[in-house]
Amino acid sequence: MSTADETLVEGMNREWLEQQVRSDPVSHAWALWDLDHEPGRFRIVSLVRKGQTVGYLLVWYAGGAPRVHWVSSDPADGMLAVGLPLPPVIAIVPERVASAVAERLHATQTYPLDVLVCPGRTLTPPDPRVRRLRPADSKALTELVVRNPDEETASYANLDLDRASVWGAFEADRLAAVARISVQLPTIWIITGVYTDPTFRGRGLGREVTSAATDDALAAGARAALYVRADNAAAQTIYREIGFERVDRRIWIDASADGPR
Repeated sequence: MSTADETLVEGMNREWLEQQVRSDPVSHAWALWDLDHEPGRFRIVSLVRKGQTVGYLLVWYAGGAPRVHWVSSDPADGMLAVGLPLPPVIAIVPERVASAVAERLHATQTYPLDVLVCPGRTLTPPDPRVRRLRPADSKALTELVVRNPDEETASYANLDLDRASVWGAFEADRLAAVARISVQLPTIWIITGVYTDPTFRGRGLGREVTSAATDDALAAGARAALYVRADNAAAQTIYREIGFERVDRRIWIDASADGPR
């Protein structure tokens, strides 16, 4: 679909994307990572204006409703909204377009997400309860997922610990908390899936797995980033104590019968 000056096209100009990652790795890391590591699970719809890419929609298809990241630093987002999938869908968008997108998608729920980055900190001694999970820990990870079958743990089901970067905290030989790196680029690692078994909450385990993942990113010369609900005061406090700072705010728009994932 196009107008005189704008066109929506399938795919991505990789050279343009690599330039954007150098200047703003947090916003563009997902797209570059997916191009190289998640073939067949996503599509990109790019907005091209007068021959130049100015923004895009990154659409994930991983079960349930599609999830869309709206990525554009140009206030004149033009036709991007036209490329949004029809509901059911979850969209993560800039604040400036949130009201219009929520109305367009007939949203059932919206809430703000803070994008946090840890640019550096003094590395801390590792907690003896925490370690990087290896294939031998697959059974323990599966047991954690089976004990807690919900949206937070779904991303860990059938995860290949030979390839995935996951940190786990153990209590009494049971895996009690996890965090993983979903994007691992030279300059930015994105932490997701921070989860603590309800039986073991209140012991600082979520803090420790996040801290361990963060320290590994910093030791590798990268920054660590994560997304957290703006109204999750407890998590916000933990992440800021670790050394994370807010760099952006996005809006989660749920237009899905299944609710938030």
